[in-house]
Amino acid sequence: MATYNTRIVRRSNALLNRAYGRGFRYREVTGLGDGLLAPAKAAGLAGGLAALAGGLALPPARAVLDRILPDPGEGPSESAREKGFFRIELYGETPSGERYRARVAAQGDPGYKATALMLGESSLCLALDRERLPSSGGVLTPATAMGSVLIDRLKAAGMTFEVERL
Repeated sequence: MATYNTRIVRRSNALLNRAYGRGFRYREVTGLGDGLLAPAKAAGLAGGLAALAGGLALPPARAVLDRILPDPGEGPSESAREKGFFRIELYGETPSGERYRARVAAQGDPGYKATALMLGESSLCLALDRERLPSSGGVLTPATAMGSVLIDRLKAAGMTFEVERL
């Protein structure tokens, strides 16, 4: 999701009059460890994603992948959805050198259960919490449209948001 997320986060900063700072930078990476196998894991992941993208783009390979990959609307079992989870760690440094780590986590398959929770709470936020939301309009991001009001709803629904100074 980095392709989209980087643009959304930078737009939020712009819409918030550079509240994150003029020198703010944002990027996403996948951590694969520090060990000797980390470069091989990274190469395998990059190669696998490139092969999948290439396979989906070429009609003969896509026909084979269509037999292997799940059909539209087909997803993990209820048990797998319940057992799934995600944890995201965000690292930041202020212009004065202070360092922070934020964690966002939720129980439930991130592609199904957790996403449904976030979408549902976003909908409820827009429908029921209007008086607490900004009155400005236009093309907003979730942070600028719902901000802390949505965070409060997500916390109440079981998601974890933590920030610590390192």
